[in-house]
Amino acid sequence: MKRLLIILALFFTAHSAFAEDEWPRRFFFSAGFGMFASTGDMNERVLSMKDTSGRTQKIYPPDLGVFASPDFTIGVNVREFTIAFNFQIWSSEQKIYGYPDESVKGNSLYWRASTEFMYNFFWPEDFQVGVGAAYSYTTLTTENTAYIDGEASESEFMGSSIGLIANVKYYILDHLAIVPYIKIYENWFKNVYTEASELCDLDSYMWQTFFFAGVTLQFRF
Repeated sequence: MKRLLIILALFFTAHSAFAEDEWPRRFFFSAGFGMFASTGDMNERVLSMKDTSGRTQKIYPPDLGVFASPDFTIGVNVREFTIAFNFQIWSSEQKIYGYPDESVKGNSLYWRASTEFMYNFFWPEDFQVGVGAAYSYTTLTTENTAYIDGEASESEFMGSSIGLIANVKYYILDHLAIVPYIKIYENWFKNVYTEASELCDLDSYMWQTFFFAGVTLQFRF
């Protein structure tokens, strides 16, 4: 029995060493900054719904246009493949779409958490070109967007998206790379929360396309 345990231990040790040689892993962290451009239902539709007492509530979404966001990623490179977790967050003042008083604005808080999968051409060279896809969860909270009986409150839209990613990665040092990239997210907001109506499912999803271009510094270890 003892001899069998020794043989199994040697086998798994050799297998692990072989796997590491064949599938080398390098973990990384990156931080950067980019610009969003957005178009879709947020810029075209006003919602109408009833609260629990039957009163009609109007939701005027933020008129999303161009805005900036920091961008953070942690992940692992396994040979020419990359698996990563990405996080973006921003807060800025937005116009309110469809509201009669155009001077009314509201502060928006947007955040997105994504899982990403990339394939890197020209690996393991210092210059690589990556293409991939992402799946993410998104929330968008904005002041002065939900109106009932003349009183305003905030709304919070929640939904998911799929994304396409393309980047260029150049390692200026063994542990440091510059990564400019483009990401396109097709987002569907399927729920909205307001103080009067609480959490509601949308009969017709709010579809919004986000274009994101930015650059990060990536540190691998």
